[in-house]
Amino acid sequence: MWRTLSVLVAVLALAALTMSHGIPSAQAGSKPVRDGKQLVCHVTGAEDSLSSGAHIIEVSENAVPAHLRNHGDCLINSLDRSLIGQTCDSARADSSDACAVQP
Repeated sequence: MWRTLSVLVAVLALAALTMSHGIPSAQAGSKPVRDGKQLVCHVTGAEDSLSSGAHIIEVSENAVPAHLRNHGDCLINSLDRSLIGQTCDSARADSSDACAVQP
């Protein structure tokens, strides 16, 4: 009886531990952005972001301020890594750092 009880307690403890860490939410089939990474709409140099070939890249969170300040990039509010490489519009929404048009 004590053996069964201790196995039951161990299973419940393992289940509680697993549930306390949660499950990351992401769309089925997508690859979520890794910890410490951010998707940005990266401007490649021309003045008009649509003709410049602006595209979505993944950068370290440490590099985000430089991209926003020096490149004119804006943030993509998504965890879907399948967006990397797609074209984007780097116009910012209402003076925030987020892109006005999100994929």
